Amino acid sequence: MNTSDLTIEEILFQSGLRINNSLSDPKILNAVSPLGYTETKLNEGASLLADATTLVETQKREYGEVDAAQTTYETDRKQAHSNYMNMLALCKVAFKKDVKAISVLDLTGRRATTISGWLKQTGGFYRALLDNEEWKSVLAGFGQTEDTLNAQLAAIEAVAAASEMVKKEKGDAQNATQERDVKIEELLDWVSDYEVIARIALTDKPQLLEKLGIVVKG
Repeated sequence: MNTSDLTIEEILFQSGLRINNSLSDPKILNAVSPLGYTETKLNEGASLLADATTLVETQKREYGEVDAAQTTYETDRKQAHSNYMNMLALCKVAFKKDVKAISVLDLTGRRATTISGWLKQTGGFYRALLDNEEWKSVLAGFGQTEDTLNAQLAAIEAVAAASEMVKKEKGDAQNATQERDVKIEELLDWVSDYEVIARIALTDKPQLLEKLGIVVKG
């Protein structure tokens, strides 16, 4: 089986033809059994195929979970950043004459773009506000309660958790890919050996080789 141009799904399909049709066709089974590929040996191949199929499905599911985690992270961060920018703009008005607030709250600095920098900047902003009774009182005059500040800080912390979940899911997906690839190589090695045996056992029965998905030239 030339695997260079085959997808994972095609490899599973072609492997299934060789293994399952050998097990289900007595003529093929009787021909290959004397060469060591008994029903027991072929069932070993079937077990490899089943394991490979399961790992392929697992790998797909893991990458689906990566996509879901990434979507959650992006959605949460977008909303939290929007809230932060609105609160920042309000604070620039509320504390425009408060030198300490301007400095501590980083009201005039550049906004961080990396996730680590963003979490530090936004989290520090809300925690500083919540730790200062005077500033909370001023913000209350602008309709911003302590509950609002706590809720927006919680949203920042949710983004941090979502970011960590993305990392975890990516790690799980990479591990699943590695496990899949190892099992696929194991299956291909088994099928490659069996194909040699099948060609020998069925050399005068090209129609049975075709049933196994093995192309017979000429």
